[in-house]
Amino acid sequence: MLIKDMEEYQKNMKRFPGGLLIAVNQNKLGENGAVIVDEMTAHLQNEVIAQLNVPVYAEVTVLRTIPFNAIQENIKEKSPLSSDSSRIYSLSGLAQHMTLVDGRLPAATPVDGVYEALVTEKALKDRRMVLGSLYELTTSQVEGLKVRIKPVGVFKEKEGNDPYWFASMSEYSSGFVLDEGLFRRVFLEEKNLVISSQMYTALHYQSFRISDTEKLNSLVTGIEGKLQQHGLKKAEINVQFPAANLVGKYNEQEKQFKTILWSLYIPVFIMLGIYLVMISGLIVERQRTEIAVLGSRGASRMQIFSIYFMEIAILGLCAFLIGPFVGIQLSKILGISNGFLEFVDRKGLDVTISREVFVYAAWMVLACITLVLISVFLATKQNIVTHKQNMARMSGHAIWHRLFLDVLLLAVSWYGWYSYQNAAETAAKTSEGASAVSIDFLLFFVPVLFSLGFGLLLLRLYPWLLRLMSWAGRSFFPLSLHTTLVQVGRAPRQYHFLMLFVTITVAVGMFSASMARTINQNAEERIRYQIGADIRLKAEWQSDKPEVTVYRGGLNAEEGEGAEVVQAPVAPPVQYVEPDFEMYSRLPEVEHATKVFVNGLAEASFQGDPVKDITLMGIDPKEFAKTAWMKPDLLPHHFHDYLNLIAKEPRALLLSRSLADKLHVVEGQTILLGWGDSRRVEMIVYAIVDYWPGWNPTPVKSTYGNSVEEQYLAVANLPFVQDKIHMEPYEVWIKMKEGSSSESLYKGLSQEGVKLALLNNAKQQVIQMKNNAFYLGLNGSLTLGFLLSMLVTFIGYVLYWVLTLGARKLQYGVFRAMGMPFRQLLAILAWEQLLTFGVAFAMGMTAGKLANSLFLPALSLYLHADKQVPPFTVISMPQDEQIIYTFIAVTLVIGIGVVGILLSRMQIHQAVKLGED
Repeated sequence: MLIKDMEEYQKNMKRFPGGLLIAVNQNKLGENGAVIVDEMTAHLQNEVIAQLNVPVYAEVTVLRTIPFNAIQENIKEKSPLSSDSSRIYSLSGLAQHMTLVDGRLPAATPVDGVYEALVTEKALKDRRMVLGSLYELTTSQVEGLKVRIKPVGVFKEKEGNDPYWFASMSEYSSGFVLDEGLFRRVFLEEKNLVISSQMYTALHYQSFRISDTEKLNSLVTGIEGKLQQHGLKKAEINVQFPAANLVGKYNEQEKQFKTILWSLYIPVFIMLGIYLVMISGLIVERQRTEIAVLGSRGASRMQIFSIYFMEIAILGLCAFLIGPFVGIQLSKILGISNGFLEFVDRKGLDVTISREVFVYAAWMVLACITLVLISVFLATKQNIVTHKQNMARMSGHAIWHRLFLDVLLLAVSWYGWYSYQNAAETAAKTSEGASAVSIDFLLFFVPVLFSLGFGLLLLRLYPWLLRLMSWAGRSFFPLSLHTTLVQVGRAPRQYHFLMLFVTITVAVGMFSASMARTINQNAEERIRYQIGADIRLKAEWQSDKPEVTVYRGGLNAEEGEGAEVVQAPVAPPVQYVEPDFEMYSRLPEVEHATKVFVNGLAEASFQGDPVKDITLMGIDPKEFAKTAWMKPDLLPHHFHDYLNLIAKEPRALLLSRSLADKLHVVEGQTILLGWGDSRRVEMIVYAIVDYWPGWNPTPVKSTYGNSVEEQYLAVANLPFVQDKIHMEPYEVWIKMKEGSSSESLYKGLSQEGVKLALLNNAKQQVIQMKNNAFYLGLNGSLTLGFLLSMLVTFIGYVLYWVLTLGARKLQYGVFRAMGMPFRQLLAILAWEQLLTFGVAFAMGMTAGKLANSLFLPALSLYLHADKQVPPFTVISMPQDEQIIYTFIAVTLVIGIGVVGILLSRMQIHQAVKLGED
């Protein structure tokens, strides 16, 4: 985010954000010029650049002397070169950053008492200088001082965007540039004639670290304090560092963004926790007999616990060493995500490993080890007798049901929903909008808690449903289904983790997809509505408008009165020459183009005083319908119906509801409409609208005071407006072909010689919005979180059945020994997966849809979108859900395939042996 902000600053402001400029401009010559330069150079290198520890693009020290009067020698009429004073300059490292246009480099020592110098091309031309001529420089500030200078070379800056040239070349056009060593030795140290010094360092801002923000913030203050220690006044010091201001803005954004990221990744943490508890529980379940035997033979709980701790610690150490490097690669997804599970050809984020990464990794490893050891700790409480008793049947309620965790989570979710409702009511009553409302952090991740609580509640009811199904179909269910119902119904606890795992994955996936779609599409629709079409432009028209010369007069010195004001005669209306409109339809990649006249200073009246500042939009209804963009369902009828309505009558008019209420008119009444000095014409109100492409109905604050100004709109037929009122320059709205680029359109406009006064490109603004750090992080986090959830779910699902099949080898052996065919055994497993995985999938879908409807509207408060146009809407697209359905289907098919393969390779006939129960 910090780097993105700086890149945007450089693009928009045309300034290098990593440029540190230290300028000292003294009012008069001091006694310590050389000391100040040396001290500042040392401070810059040792305390600023060294502490930041970032690469330096370029650095330059520019020294300027006091102003001189320059006169060319050996001419009859001696006159100054120009009315401007000449200065002598020194630029450090100039030879590496300039191109010699003519002549040669100056000598590093005086030649016969003459100082050789470089000059710019502009100086050579404007001041009519000749290389090799001698000039005598004198100054009134130092009596008897004469400096003889001879320009021997002409230079210009090297081609390319070199940050070395922080100042324009014109800065040096009024003087002479000497060799750096010679200048410092003579004019800085010996003569002490330097009155102005600039130290500029172009830092590689892409290498700034988050840990450097405090240093960047205090950098300017520290340098100013250092300079003031040398007796300089604050007015003589100017320190500029754009990055410091951007860091201050970043610190505020960082707090908000971290809150969002933490809330988005909480579902992943919860899923990882459930996954670890489930898998460790299955592994320990298979080894409970060994643990119980060790306990019965005298091993203490701590000894057994230590064995497993060492085993898990080794695995944790391996994860700690490998995980961060895998995470670095995954984090690059944040830069190429353009939406939920949408990727574009964009450079990924430049992610590097820092100390903080390993700190997070260490805490995560400790958390994982703790979760895994919980199952081991519980298993060590049993001896061989209690273990055999519990092996017969997993009876009783799970611990989360005994603690009523489902009720607690649903209560917390209800609190989150209630907080949202209160915040929404407060925002509706606040004229400032949602920006004045504080949003509860709980709202960001409460959908996960809701999904978890909802899933646990359904799991509490699920065994009763299975028993009901088994009782209802006991007489006609096939053997495979009946066996599965008995298996799952009698021991539901062993399926709880898997079902809860799948439920949360599906629910969070649906919520993440809808959240990303809602945020992105609302932002995109807001841009498209504000512009009104793909491209909105306005060309400059030729006219008979006279050139206006402005004379500014002051007060009369003798009389003390103002100059006489003479009222100019009223000028006739300006006549414009309409350019060829058909040219726009011929431009590359253009599908439709239409004329749209927009005047924001129209007036309308109806039996009273006129209403001013109305936005009058003149359109061609047929072409406007083909070109403009309008979100469906914003109006009671499709906006094409309104266009058909006014197309039938030239005088037909559409009014905004705000204007209709202000004028107190209804459909069918006639009003007077016009603007400026043009005549007013009668027009008939055909319909009243609340929204219209390119018009924002939201009231805005008045320029003066705290009052709110309503926005008014009138839509009329363009031919009628041009014929009856006046012909004035109109805008051109363009609809581009599907998949087209704007570059070819721009080239076409340039080839046609069109001079633009206005250009708005919806597609480019959408791309700029998607490249914003907020949307990059949000889309990337939602995508990455969902992909990780899917991956963990798939691995957990396969591991569950691998471990489960090994534990049921004896059961399947008994089935086969009883004569059950392999096909029926496979059907039992298929029914079991359907009643666990399939039911969990349905539970997740239900939880996800409920979470969408209950909690997604809260996004409007966080995004300050309660008053946005078009109104904020929750969006769920079938194609997003289709991705989740496809993943679940693939997982289920692969799972059944893996189970079938493992089952076919199991030597079940060896399972039933003498001595087994």
